[in-house]
Amino acid sequence: MARDQAIDRNHVKQRILRAAAELFMERGFAGTTVREIGDRAEVGQSSLYHHARSKGQLLAEMHATHAREVLALLEEVVKSQQAPIVQLRGVIAALLAMVHTHRAVVTVYLRESHALSDEARKEVKRERIKVDSIVDLILKRGLKSGEFRPDLDVHLTRLAILGMINWAYQWYRPNGPQTIAEISEYFADLAEAAVVGERSRKSGRGGGRARG
Repeated sequence: MARDQAIDRNHVKQRILRAAAELFMERGFAGTTVREIGDRAEVGQSSLYHHARSKGQLLAEMHATHAREVLALLEEVVKSQQAPIVQLRGVIAALLAMVHTHRAVVTVYLRESHALSDEARKEVKRERIKVDSIVDLILKRGLKSGEFRPDLDVHLTRLAILGMINWAYQWYRPNGPQTIAEISEYFADLAEAAVVGERSRKSGRGGGRARG
């Protein structure tokens, strides 16, 4: 029975977090009330306050959970023994997949962090630095191996690639003209064309697509 109660509590909390993410995306953090979150989640006020003391707590939990999930995905990519360009394409695919599967949370994560408490904002910044470090590591590996162009600016390249991906939450729609897989492939092709050196391109060392 205790296990069933724990599962039920977790289910309610997930409904509340999902409702909060949707409302924060639609109306912004400042434009959303706790009562509206409860109504969207279809839970009573007593249950709502049992799971969340404030909407600020929900925002912080949302950011922390998403940051951990993203970091775990990218750590798996960078631990692989694949070539740097394949890893870079993997990072792009993983981040864009999150835009598709967690669109509301990604939007809130990228747009509403200003509303976090100072401590929560510092924690999010630490996690984002870890993500940046993973992308930098892949780019540096490509430079060291000679797969990437020797004049590559790691910092600017990472900013360009992550900026391209992060802006997708603004315009991506699940029912749009391209699937997320098609968008991911296109973005990865753009990134590959930018980072792979001419020598690698001619020798075929820069080919990052999986071959059937």
